[in-house]
Amino acid sequence: MGYIYLTLMFVLSAVNLAVLSLRYQNQRNTYIYYVFYAILVANFGHWLLGFSESVEGAIIANKVNYLGASFLPMFMFFALLQICKIRIPRWLYIAQIIISFGICALAMTVGFCPAYYKTIEYVVKAGVGNYVATYGWGHTVFNIFLVTYALLDIWIIIRAIICQKMVSLKNISAMIATEIVTIASFFFARFMGDDMLVMPLVYVFDQMILLYICNNVKWYDITACVIESIEAESLCAYFSFSMDGAYLGANTIAVEFFPELIDMRVDSRLKGDTELQKILMSQIEKFNDSGLLMNYSQSSEFCYSGHHYKCDVKVLRQVHGKDVFLFRIEDNTQEQRYIDALGRSNTILKKNMKMTESEMLSVQEKWIVGMAQMAESRAGNMDGHIKRTSEVVKIFVTKMREKGFDNLSDKFLDVLIAAAPMYDLGKVAIDDAVLRKPGRFNIDDFEVMKTHAEKGANIIEKLLSDVKDSYFVGVAKNMALYHHERWDGTGYPEQRSGDHIPMEARIMALADVYDALVSKRCYKERMSFKEARDVILASMGKQFDPHLKDCFLDSQEQLMDYYCSVDH
Repeated sequence: MGYIYLTLMFVLSAVNLAVLSLRYQNQRNTYIYYVFYAILVANFGHWLLGFSESVEGAIIANKVNYLGASFLPMFMFFALLQICKIRIPRWLYIAQIIISFGICALAMTVGFCPAYYKTIEYVVKAGVGNYVATYGWGHTVFNIFLVTYALLDIWIIIRAIICQKMVSLKNISAMIATEIVTIASFFFARFMGDDMLVMPLVYVFDQMILLYICNNVKWYDITACVIESIEAESLCAYFSFSMDGAYLGANTIAVEFFPELIDMRVDSRLKGDTELQKILMSQIEKFNDSGLLMNYSQSSEFCYSGHHYKCDVKVLRQVHGKDVFLFRIEDNTQEQRYIDALGRSNTILKKNMKMTESEMLSVQEKWIVGMAQMAESRAGNMDGHIKRTSEVVKIFVTKMREKGFDNLSDKFLDVLIAAAPMYDLGKVAIDDAVLRKPGRFNIDDFEVMKTHAEKGANIIEKLLSDVKDSYFVGVAKNMALYHHERWDGTGYPEQRSGDHIPMEARIMALADVYDALVSKRCYKERMSFKEARDVILASMGKQFDPHLKDCFLDSQEQLMDYYCSVDH
């Protein structure tokens, strides 16, 4: 039975390591892997000892066991530090590594000098090979070593309970159970005078507890969750090159965008042999020539195989000891087609008409508003939304003029009214499958829809590139880009907060939400004016600029009169 037991413990320790590697391959606590490897080596030593038939075989098996057992307490300590989010100085890490190697070296002296075992004799216990030894001073040092680490582990757990509120109590309870079982088993084995059959089971138990902790940690590891979420939901291609042009790798979407990456071998250097390589080399040269600092990115655009791409290039500092170029590439072909279409219209206008700046701007505004209304009609559930929100903005502006709100200039207020119909223009570049979806969006749909803010700003900037009035263009872009930002910083796309959100976007956000509340949608009934007012007021200081509260309240009568006169 002893042989079966030792074999089973060794196999279980190997199976647990396989489970850790396969199920928790993204485990960020690498010391847990070291613990599992050390346990596997230690249990292999116990297995060899059980099958030994002489004192020489027992000594070799004992040394194999200590190759794992000498480092196991240290790896367990380091793993617990990471689980409990506790840091210690680097020199302490180094000191513990040196001490563990010293303990291992002492154990390797068995059979050569009496430092660790004065004498050793081969015996058979429970039907398997074993040994009986008289201990030397080295073994006393090893016992002190074990007790010290047990006390350190207990200290970590107590500190986590008191100070580390971000550590799960489930994990702390599991660690307490591990310490109780390990310490009790240690003293039990010493009392019985034989740890040959006790410790393999304890090691496997420790592995089981650590697997349980790994399963819990993945739920609490916000960084890992964010990374996985970004990877799962990203619509962008990412690939990287070393500073000397060596290819380092790419994500799945990059390979879908650029199939020739399949044939590129990692570490191969850009030579300009293909269209893509020429483009990438050009992007790197532009970045180098720009003189940008390492932590800044450079944006540009290029065409490839009939598609239009937006490219951001950034240098990441000290990735595995080296700086690398990171490319982030987004396919904005559909957005560019809309821009090109209107660009052609603008060109025709310029050729056939001589206009003043204001006349050209007026015509371009009409084209842009027409596009926005087209997007609205594609959505199918927002009829009249642009017109109504624009009217709400006019009502707010009227009150602001009367009250002299925030000393806003007449020019700003005039531009605000003119630019309001353009704020949702980005929806023209949103896929129909999302834009026309009945009911509420799921998470994936919402992530796609959120891109309309940046797309709208981009379209406005390109379509109004010939307009000399940069003030108007800036206000229109800000309204499109930031109208979903929130006062408390939880909005999108840039999570701006407070006064960092342009005033025009804050006003537009209020008008946009108010219309959404009092209007009927396919997934909800309209709210009463009182309910909508209460919702808005409750959101002041959270979603909306609290300074707009008085303006909003003063506009209630005009808002009700307007909405009673239109279909909403």
